Amino acid sequence: MRRRMTILAFASFVLLSACSSKPYSIEKASERGDVVDEHGEVKNAERLDTFYRNTLAKKKDKVRVTQLTTEGDPIFNDLEFNGKEIKYKYDNSEDKFGKPNIRKTTCKALVRSQAGAAMQYKLEGCYGANKEYGNRFMIAVDQETEVTS
Repeated sequence: MRRRMTILAFASFVLLSACSSKPYSIEKASERGDVVDEHGEVKNAERLDTFYRNTLAKKKDKVRVTQLTTEGDPIFNDLEFNGKEIKYKYDNSEDKFGKPNIRKTTCKALVRSQAGAAMQYKLEGCYGANKEYGNRFMIAVDQETEVTS
């Protein structure tokens, strides 16, 4: 009986700890070097521009773009350039209000263009499984945030 109570108490502690865990921290993501898009306000935008320039130079690189939902949950967009193409991974598994979804595809390029007062970055030439996820990836960086053009 005592063993059952101990197991029950431990299980309750684990469950309560998981429920009270701190939500994803924007500060932590920024410190890690993520490009963070918090409802149009972009932190570490220079890292995305460096990634873009590295793709033009055919230099291997990777970057994570973390976009926050209205509720503040993260959606991860991982871009990894291998010198020829970009492997893209979409991951919304930490979005409490969405259906968990992790999808991967391959794209030919990241393109940068002027869009009003912002610089817009989009994936192009996505192919294979889940190409629609790559084709939907877009982030706009306000010119004041952008460091280079």
